[in-house]
Amino acid sequence: MRREVRQRTSELLRGAGTRLVHRVGTCRTAAAAAGAWLGAGTGGVPAVLAVCALLLALGVLLLLARPGRRRVDALRTVAGGLAFSAGLTGVLVGAHAHGQGRAPQLESVRASVVSESHETASGRYRALATGEFGRATLIADEPLPPAGTLVEARLDWWDEGLAGVEEATAVRAPGAVWRLRADVRAGLARASVGGHEGAELLPGLVIGDTARVSAELEEAMRTVSLTHVTAVSGANILIVAGVVLLVMSRLCRPWWARLLPAACVTAGYVFVVGPEPSVTRATAMAALTAIGLLRPVGTPTVAVLASAVSVLLVWQPQLAGEIGFALSVAATAGILLVAPPLTQLLVDRRVPGWAAAAIAVPAAAQLACTPLLIVLAPQLSPWSVPANLAAGPAVAPATVLGLLAMALEAAGASWPARLFGGLGAFCAWWITGVAHVCAALPAAALRWPEAPGGMVLACVMAAFVCAAVLLRGRSRAAAAVLAFAVAVGGSLVPVLGQPGRGEWSVLVCDVGQGSAVLLRAQEESGDHALLVDTGDDAEALHRCLEGSGVRRLTLAVSHFDRDHVGALDAAVEAAEVHALIVPRALAHTPEAEDARALTGLSGIPAARGEALPPEALPPGVRVRVLWPPPRAGSSADGNGHSLVLLAEADGITVLLPGDIGRTQSLVLAPVLAQEPPVDLMLAPHHGSGDMAPALHRAARPRAGAVSVGADNSYGHPTPSALAAFGSAEMLRTDVCGTLAVTAGGAVRAEDPDCGRVRAGG
Repeated sequence: MRREVRQRTSELLRGAGTRLVHRVGTCRTAAAAAGAWLGAGTGGVPAVLAVCALLLALGVLLLLARPGRRRVDALRTVAGGLAFSAGLTGVLVGAHAHGQGRAPQLESVRASVVSESHETASGRYRALATGEFGRATLIADEPLPPAGTLVEARLDWWDEGLAGVEEATAVRAPGAVWRLRADVRAGLARASVGGHEGAELLPGLVIGDTARVSAELEEAMRTVSLTHVTAVSGANILIVAGVVLLVMSRLCRPWWARLLPAACVTAGYVFVVGPEPSVTRATAMAALTAIGLLRPVGTPTVAVLASAVSVLLVWQPQLAGEIGFALSVAATAGILLVAPPLTQLLVDRRVPGWAAAAIAVPAAAQLACTPLLIVLAPQLSPWSVPANLAAGPAVAPATVLGLLAMALEAAGASWPARLFGGLGAFCAWWITGVAHVCAALPAAALRWPEAPGGMVLACVMAAFVCAAVLLRGRSRAAAAVLAFAVAVGGSLVPVLGQPGRGEWSVLVCDVGQGSAVLLRAQEESGDHALLVDTGDDAEALHRCLEGSGVRRLTLAVSHFDRDHVGALDAAVEAAEVHALIVPRALAHTPEAEDARALTGLSGIPAARGEALPPEALPPGVRVRVLWPPPRAGSSADGNGHSLVLLAEADGITVLLPGDIGRTQSLVLAPVLAQEPPVDLMLAPHHGSGDMAPALHRAARPRAGAVSVGADNSYGHPTPSALAAFGSAEMLRTDVCGTLAVTAGGAVRAEDPDCGRVRAGG
């Protein structure tokens, strides 16, 4: 038995070695791509450059070594080729990335605006520009001049490739070509008729213009992994080139006479779309696919992919740090490696070939991208593949019809343009319907552990799925069972964890002597939540956010004491900040300027009597501002000018009074007396004695919470602050930990045995 096992193991190793030698070219290109990614992703730090240089030297030594035994020489040649390829590209790309990182970030520059200004959630405007600094994203309070304009600007550099515009003056107006581009883009918007969401989505499908796409549609498409259709992808570029090739094949026979018009039209299309990084990636991936189709017989597609990755990283090292580039590479690799055997597996099950390919391609791409998508949002949707299958057939017709409408509108043929635009909008409407229907299905967004643990778990699940596709017999069944077990286990981890994980509508985070409250509508908000204050303990805030499924935040700062904003930088690092809300009375203080600089947002000033703008909040969350007045009597009185918010999510009303004192409580009591009772009220100023019981009597809370640190030196909460809640159930974060309120109104504590009490008892 042992001899048989050893013999079989030896055969497997010999077979693996033979395949390795036969595919040595592919292995070298893959090693080159890995080295390039390592050098670019680390910014070419000296330590990494040194490692790459050692690999390069090792590769040279192995390749130049004296010949010996045949088998040893073969292995030495393989190892030397791998080390040489990885070391060479690592040194080249790392040095390039290091040089770019040391480029001067000038304050006064001349720059060419190369994209339209897009309004962000913060109310500021974003555009791409090129100049002495290379390429950078500019953020301005006012819309920047049209694309093609040369401007003189003063920049405040926030990060590499990101700068705020302090002042911008147009030096030269756009030329004729840029004006034509603007007219063509505007023409598509005019031709997209129909009065429904499809008409709003069509410009996004064709040229990546998503300005008219509603937040609800964007959220639905994100839930079921359809956001790739709202921006130009490699598929769009292939469709454009393919249509031109098909037309030219009817008109002429020489291959060059077909390719030249296709290349020119595609280049013009890319220019109209714009120089966004996503378009650069899409063009590169489309070119890769074309090269793969035209490659010499026998050239492995993996070698083509690895070569393309290496060339792109040599050209633009900053791509290594972009999640979009990683997703493009992963999707392409999945299509090249997993889609063919999956297609064959379905054909063997008597599925028609065209249907098998239609199922296999999006499934393989989604599988390969899943571990990276966990970085963006810790959730999985079992409906993402069906949604992509249902929406896929409408993408090509919508793109082609939209292109025809755009061309006809540019030529002045408005009536035919609107006809084709209406038909394209109808195709896009089908995609919007698929997104809404699939996003509304049960378990449309299953919670998943956050990265890096969630990413590793997703990689394990993807590996088992690949094994189930590639293996045979009992091994296939075992791999399928293991993949299903990992998927179920990963989905249960967030639900079975602490109250900050799983189903919740309100979280009162345990951040010690401070305050941080999260609110969302479970069925509508998805991974977007409102965070009111951050506390001063970055680690405690991270624990509360961890596993909650929150990846986007609307930040509301009640005032600028450290126990309310000290962990603001941790919140910015933990999630994408959608909007910043500050008290209008404190909006011009230095602390407010610091918060704006840290988040990169201009901030939405809020004052008494206003409702926060719905577009700045998570879907389904509504917030009214009860305090402070628009103007501050003394900007130094941060507590007295705290934001007091009355929020509602999932039918639960929450009163968040910040750090107001007795004077403000007495002013607000008559206002709250006119409102229905609240479900949850946070104790003002962490349970300070500077309060008025009249506020609590007017709010009539069903439950109370005190966000307070254990054994704090302030004596919070005071007996009078607890007594003010009357018979309402009281929970303290220093005793009970993080508090979670579910959609049904139940309050759960991190420590279920913390001892709930009645305030008056």
